[in-house]
Amino acid sequence: MGIFIMLIIILAFTAAALRKELVPALIGAAFLLPWVYCLFMTLTLALLHSRRSHRIFFRISPREIIAGDDVSVMCCEGDTASEAGRFLQLPLILVRCRLFLATRDDRQIKYEFNNAGSTPAQKAPAAHSFNVEKRGAYFTVADELTVFDILGFFRFSFRIHNDRLSSNDNARILAAPLPADEAPAVNARAGDSSLNPEFSFQRADNLIDHRPYVPGDDPRRINWKLFGHAGDLFVRDDEREKPPRSNIAILIDTEYDPLLYSARSARQSIDLLCENALAAALACKESGMDVIIEYANSSREGAEAQSLEIFNDPQRLDAFARGSLGKEASALAWPAAIPMSFSPQLPAISEDRGVLILALPRSTAEASALDRFLKETAGRSARKNRTVDVLFVCANTTSEGGTAEDRLTAGETCAAIYNRYPGVRARVAAV
Repeated sequence: MGIFIMLIIILAFTAAALRKELVPALIGAAFLLPWVYCLFMTLTLALLHSRRSHRIFFRISPREIIAGDDVSVMCCEGDTASEAGRFLQLPLILVRCRLFLATRDDRQIKYEFNNAGSTPAQKAPAAHSFNVEKRGAYFTVADELTVFDILGFFRFSFRIHNDRLSSNDNARILAAPLPADEAPAVNARAGDSSLNPEFSFQRADNLIDHRPYVPGDDPRRINWKLFGHAGDLFVRDDEREKPPRSNIAILIDTEYDPLLYSARSARQSIDLLCENALAAALACKESGMDVIIEYANSSREGAEAQSLEIFNDPQRLDAFARGSLGKEASALAWPAAIPMSFSPQLPAISEDRGVLILALPRSTAEASALDRFLKETAGRSARKNRTVDVLFVCANTTSEGGTAEDRLTAGETCAAIYNRYPGVRARVAAV
């Protein structure tokens, strides 16, 4: 803009000199005065703040949140990470701190804030808040200190380098999803234990109450007299006990088919998978199972991205179910939409766990992480009496890249193919 205004000034004075008229000269002078002021003052402030840009950094807190919550950002300075003082500003010349974050599937957050008080005597505010609307692990794209004039003529930006953010795995924000309103049905098997989340153990002091025997129960608690009458095994329900293989792994297949999904609709669909995965995990945990959640390429994200520690503490689990806790579900912030051409991998799961896989419909059952995983594990799962559940989740709404009918048809076709695999139960859910 500054160069464009300079050309107008040159043309105005040239016209005034050639035609010997006063009006073009006045127009050129009217543009020249603010142009010179903005150039001189913006350059002066840029020189003053250039050194300071090497000492400041932005601190975001909290790191783990639930999607839709607010986070605060504060400009800090020096090795002690104390709050940075106010930035000098001049009339019509502004200084702004700029934060630019993005997920690995290009979901972006851009936030600009003023660290200077409205008057020279006013202290700068300690923190500024902004909302994180969508789930995801947000990484730094650019932290900048910008000096510019209010007329838009000149702009100087200084990149803020922070050694604390040098690691590619150091996400600035982990926004976890809320669980879906209704958990998908799960009927996975591991060993001899039927892992149905609708089944739960009830604690009772009345020895007359019984429940069906489940492999792993103490044989000493079997009521043999009742077996003689009914012919079925029952145990006294006088203590809380669960089978030793009552565990499940929930896998999120983050691949999407570019023929059915655009990049934007794929991000929204992966959000849907994460919401349903969390709802299923909560339901399984409430029924007494040990639950882990993993996803394509999760082994590359570090240990914190591979399981939900929330399930180890019932009180924290209840708090999260009420929507007041996001830190323990931060693992579900990491999954990002990946095109099938990138060839991600689903992590291997121990054979003592039932498996539920949440995936998006695709136009082909071949050449995908899901296909490779099922081919490697289906035979072993059948021999170990372990069931692998595959649930293709598709939204009922039409979005970019394809219609809901196309995705539903593709999911049904893939489910029919995978149901031929031993130990695999594939189905489609429209939500």
